[in-house]
Order: sequence, then C-alpha cells, then structure tokens
Amino acid sequence: MSVHRLPDLSVWALIDEVDRRGSLGAAARALGMTQQAASAKVRGAESLLGVDLFVRSPRGAVATPEGRTVLEAAAGLLESARSLAEAVDSVRGGTSRRLTVAASNTVVEHYLPTWTGAMLRRDPGVRIDVVAANSREVMRDVVAGDVEIGFVETPESPGGDPDAGRLREEARWQGKLLARSVAWDSIVLAVTSAHPWAEEPPTVDQVRATPLLLREYGSGTRRAVEQALPGMAAPAAEVGSLSALWRTARATGIPTFLPSRAIVEPLVPVRVEGLDVGRPIRAIWRRGRQLSAVASSLIAAAEDPASP
Repeated sequence: MSVHRLPDLSVWALIDEVDRRGSLGAAARALGMTQQAASAKVRGAESLLGVDLFVRSPRGAVATPEGRTVLEAAAGLLESARSLAEAVDSVRGGTSRRLTVAASNTVVEHYLPTWTGAMLRRDPGVRIDVVAANSREVMRDVVAGDVEIGFVETPESPGGDPDAGRLREEARWQGKLLARSVAWDSIVLAVTSAHPWAEEPPTVDQVRATPLLLREYGSGTRRAVEQALPGMAAPAAEVGSLSALWRTARATGIPTFLPSRAIVEPLVPVRVEGLDVGRPIRAIWRRGRQLSAVASSLIAAAEDPASP
C-alpha cells in the first residue's frame, strides 16, 4: 500500500486512543469529538486499509488480531509525532516545560513535595501538575496517556521486569508499562497511645486475626499489607485516603497500617516481631514512550540519595 493512501495522523491518534481506552465513546470524549464522528473516522480508516481494526460490542471496542498488528506497526509513527510536537514546543517555549504527573496518595503527601522542590530549585521554569489517585488509577491514567509519568507504591512491578510479580488485577495493562524503583516506603502498624498494643506488641497471628482499618481496594498500602499477612480478617472499615485513614484510626482507636512517615501523635508505631511490611515506590510510564526532559529530571530527583 502506498503511504499516500494511509489515514491522516489525527486518525491514527484516534485509533490509538480507542485501543488504549477500550471504547469509542471514551476516546471521542478524550479528543473532544462526538462518538458519531469518531466512529465514522475509524470506519473510514478500516475501509481505506481494508482491515477491520476493532470488534465493537456494548462493552466497548477490542482490537482484532489484524488490528493489533496494524496498531503495533503504527506505534512508532505516533511516538515520532509526539517527539516532533515536543521538539516544536521546546523551540517555541511551549508545553514541553509542563509536566502532568499522577501519583498515589502516599507519594503525593510524603514524597513528591521533596522531589518537585529539588527539581524546581534546579529548573524554576518548569510547571508540574499533580493528579492524586490510588495505585490502580495511576496505572490506568498512564496507560491511557492522560499523564506522562506516574508514581506508585506497590510490592509488584507494574511491568517491564519479566522476573517481577505482575499485577493480576491489571492484567490487561501488562506489557504496556515500564517501571523503575526510585525509593522505598516502610509500612508500620499504628495504634492510639491508649491501645493495649502500644504497651504490649501483638504477635503476627493476633494482627492477622484482628479486623483492622485498611485503605480501599487498589491502594498500594493495602496490597502490601495483604501480601505480608495472607488470610487476614476482613477489615473493620475501608477508607479512601491516607489522611482519612489516620483520622479514622485516631477517632475510633482501631489499629491500622500506615506508611512510617504518616504516623504522628496521637498514633504511635508498633513493631511486630516477624512482620516486615514495605514496598518500593516506582516511576511508571508507557512502554515505547520517549520521556521528556522534564519527566526524566523528576525521576532523577526522586532517585537522588539526598532526597529524604
């Protein structure tokens, strides 16, 4: 097929968006067009290429085997186009000096301020926009292309390392992410100073059998705790943010697990013999994406041993 008969670059971007989001409607909304217009463009591309790119259903759009081959071949074209756009922006003083980051609640509250501060001292002209979410949502946003990089704290690698554990809940994202460990986050049992465990630490079995306050499903903190304590009792309650977890533990007196950096009075840390809970904090980005200089600079700041 002649290159002159290939769809326009904007159509390839739409096709890529449909594949990443698994839905024509979601792709259309992301690109600011109607679903009808998006559907017409995709069908036009399929007619031009002579290939059915997607199987449509009420549940969304999934690439056909032939479509997957075409999409993988087009990935380099789209990445080159993004690099060109960033280069033009850089020459014009445009958006390449702006970085949108998604990060888990723990990272946003206890790590990212230090990293961004170090980066901005070196390069004060950069603008950084931060989206706070749980680890699953961060990975989703990175895969969808809504943000350039993300930071998650989770005991398994989100991708890239074939010897590391995979995130079973995010099986459809496997192979789409690269990850690099940048820091280590320790998680500690925390109780109020009036709780019996503050004076006499429990055994691992006692902790496992006790209903605790936990973060919501998908949180890296919860994932790490459940991995360290398999078979633990059902939670006394699930809380959707780190600060809310601290406030609930303070108000109810129910034990919880918190990152060590988040434990302040009236909560106290409790060291349980034989129990070690922690996880690496990882920077993640889409496989095949060329990181901007700004994103690379932020990762370097996170990896700097001088960062507390």
